[in-house]
Amino acid sequence: MRRVTAVVLAGGASQRFPPDKLAHLVGEEPLLDRALSSLPEDFTVVVVGPVRGVARPVIFMTEDPPGGGPAAALIAGVQRALAESSDAIVTFPADTPLGAQAATTLLSRLESEPDIDAVVGVDAHGREQPLHLALRPTAARTLLTGAGPSGAAGVSARRLLDALRPGLISHELTPAELWDIDTPEQLLAWQMQFSPAVSAILDLIADGRSRSDQPIVVAIDGPSCAGKSILATAVALRSGASVLEGDDFYQTVLPRLTVAQREAMSDHAVVDAVIDWARLRDEALLPLRAGQSATFQPYDWGADDGRLAQLKAIRAADVIIVDGVYAARPELADLVDVAVYLGVDPQTRADRYAARHNDPDWTRFWERGEAHYFGVVRPPASFDLQLDVDDLRNGADA
Repeated sequence: MRRVTAVVLAGGASQRFPPDKLAHLVGEEPLLDRALSSLPEDFTVVVVGPVRGVARPVIFMTEDPPGGGPAAALIAGVQRALAESSDAIVTFPADTPLGAQAATTLLSRLESEPDIDAVVGVDAHGREQPLHLALRPTAARTLLTGAGPSGAAGVSARRLLDALRPGLISHELTPAELWDIDTPEQLLAWQMQFSPAVSAILDLIADGRSRSDQPIVVAIDGPSCAGKSILATAVALRSGASVLEGDDFYQTVLPRLTVAQREAMSDHAVVDAVIDWARLRDEALLPLRAGQSATFQPYDWGADDGRLAQLKAIRAADVIIVDGVYAARPELADLVDVAVYLGVDPQTRADRYAARHNDPDWTRFWERGEAHYFGVVRPPASFDLQLDVDDLRNGADA
């Protein structure tokens, strides 16, 4: 019988999700227990991270030095796994709810390729995910040798993979298998994918796909701070959709306008001034609707001075989600199959707005455009599906 050791990387400081993201519940169990319980019972499990109560027997250990980073944790875990006389070793981060599923997928690929020593998971863009590995003992020892005497402290995990070539092959994992939870919003998106709201959207997608062999385009629209991006992520996790962010097409002229110039604009002009829908249509939606990938320059929010950033690629997919205010504007109607409106109560919206610390003049300008858009141009009743934040909360604890 094969002997497999799983190395689960459970370190990190949870800086974006304090105090301990691995203790937060996914369904009815902590995130770490979710990762461990999904592994086959006959796997030996090495957890690289602080000792804590868990639901199955594991070997706890820490990297040397503590806090040396993901690569150091990976090397420490692989070294300990070799001591278990394993026939194969799989590795994955503890904050990926489907990390165990990804590990068994990579293990199956390794076992189907007798001449290959290692398999690394890659995303839909072909980018290697170096913490998702399946290794034979020979590859594991090669990895340790390549790490050197420092144990890979402070080293990029991707650099470690060079030691495994040419005996390393890649295997594409699904977005859900690679999804990691680093923030409360990412946890909410993971939980929300099982909500009735997401199921309702998936039903509309299924209906659209029954009537067309083209990719289905879903516009998730609604006021600022409603939670559209979280909803879009949840739908993508269930459907494998590619997501287009409307903010990538922010008009480059806006930062150059004075407050007086913005105030002088009509409400309808504000609606037209915020998002460059023509570029969104031509550079992104048209190729994606045709089943091709899309490449464009998104707005550079880091500079926020009207410049565009480096090229961004969106993979082709059977479902395309456009996320953002103005995503369902009439000029895109011929390319949008499902239009979803996500509303939010005024108090929740005001609280979320306050947390963003936006410039008051800019906020007033933005809200004027939204009010006209949803009041005149695209009223909520004109959408295929109307949701609100309560619909997102219902079922989010599944």
